[in-house]
Amino acid sequence: MLGTVVDLFWNWKGISSEVADLQRWDKNSTFTVHQRSDETNRLSFLSTSKAKHELQNNLILGAAVGLNLSVLHRFVQSTRTSCNLCTITLLVHDFSMRSDHFRLLSDVFHVVLIPYQQFLLSNKHETFVMKSIHSQRWTIFSSYLQTLQKEGKAFDNVFICDVSDTIFQANVFKHMNKMGDGLVCYGEQMLQQIGNKSISCSGTVLGSWPAITTYLSTMTAQFLNLSRACLKMTGNDQGVHNFIIHNGLIPDTTIYLIPHETGFVATAGLPKWLKRNKFGHILNSRSEIYAVVHQINRSPQLLAQFDRIYQTLPDDILNRKA
Repeated sequence: MLGTVVDLFWNWKGISSEVADLQRWDKNSTFTVHQRSDETNRLSFLSTSKAKHELQNNLILGAAVGLNLSVLHRFVQSTRTSCNLCTITLLVHDFSMRSDHFRLLSDVFHVVLIPYQQFLLSNKHETFVMKSIHSQRWTIFSSYLQTLQKEGKAFDNVFICDVSDTIFQANVFKHMNKMGDGLVCYGEQMLQQIGNKSISCSGTVLGSWPAITTYLSTMTAQFLNLSRACLKMTGNDQGVHNFIIHNGLIPDTTIYLIPHETGFVATAGLPKWLKRNKFGHILNSRSEIYAVVHQINRSPQLLAQFDRIYQTLPDDILNRKA
């Protein structure tokens, strides 16, 4: 399995000491970031190497449209546990935002929720002809980041990932320190190829702010040139992603391929082996803990394991002691 790193060699913006105190976002408000002095002070106890990526202003971005509370909770809690100072922003249905349980999840785990229908109505563009969220999300993400850029709210690094089948085991952003200012994409199995090119996965893309915004602009441009029939196909973003990666269509970009076997993001759908430690962490071939595990729903054993760890309680026992 391979992943891809795209390095843009942009100027490093430095490390921000601000920590996000997250709020729900709506189309009539600006995205605000407040400093949380309690979290900043706590960082004085961290080692220098850990504090560097913890103090960066990092964003995890995903589409959670139509997902139930249990699935969303599994993703959010694993993310927050692994990256407690990251900004988590999720695209959700408007009716989900009216749910008490979703609002509680947003408050407890400090998650920014983007209302899906409101965003479409307030940004009238070609997204309407894209029937699948797999197509729509790239245009929405691009528009959202452009809005943040205009408001001076850019992040240092961004990780775009699938939500329904992804869990976090460690802070994925610490690996940006090893590769510098760039973008990382992860892949499907090494043996599967497009011609002589390894398949890369559109469900996990990590990068610096300039890299991600350039990537999203390229993805959006490709989608706007697709036929309506292609736009209606589920999973079409996988083909577009591989097309722009392997044809060098992202401007000023260098592509790096990261092996699944020795990398820090697992794409669990196709490998025939699965290695865990005694505490249930998924390991690569070097016995290193993967920061992110994608496609956990392809393994009944993995899905059962993480559903046990990140379970929500049934309503009938919420007020019971025994």
